Amino acid sequence: MSSLIALIKKSKAVKKELVSSTIRMTIEENSFIEDLAEYLSLSKQETMLNLLQAGVEIAEKELNLNSLEEELENNNFFILNTNKRHSVIDHDNILKNGVSAAFYAPSKYSIDRIKKGDTVFLYENGVGIIAYGKGTGNTLTKDHNGNKDECHYQVLEDFVRLDKPLSAKDIKKILGRNVVFLRTMSGITDGQQILDEIIKG
Repeated sequence: MSSLIALIKKSKAVKKELVSSTIRMTIEENSFIEDLAEYLSLSKQETMLNLLQAGVEIAEKELNLNSLEEELENNNFFILNTNKRHSVIDHDNILKNGVSAAFYAPSKYSIDRIKKGDTVFLYENGVGIIAYGKGTGNTLTKDHNGNKDECHYQVLEDFVRLDKPLSAKDIKKILGRNVVFLRTMSGITDGQQILDEIIKG
């Protein structure tokens, strides 16, 4: 509990744009949050936001989202999350330039595993697959926010933006299984089924 309190007390120097969301909770949970907010001398909203951020960090660690998966090694199809939740600017640049891109270690090294001819589906959080293209096998690097070579990217050949995104629900239905979309990049052995569905329109 002490580590959670320390995490909540730690204020973030960089302010990000916030969006509004509504949740329902039990009376007991609400009472606990109000008491915790008073104890920490924070507003109820700040307390809830910090609890949520702490939970996100725990979920990321448990799902091992930042590790490079062995499944990336022997696949010809990949789902790359544009990570709009981290940066809308990076997300927009990925689409504008028709690239697969990832930032900072270890995520950036996932791009190095894309071989020439591999199909990369670009996935937007909360929307679905919004574009796809073929890897060149030639990974390039560039600076990111003043940090040297922290962006690894490949230009995608035959890049196509979809008129209608393929939602997470649709992808799960096509593949008949669950898919973790939160990872920066996942290899999928059955990606041809997704490509066939997209081409079929």
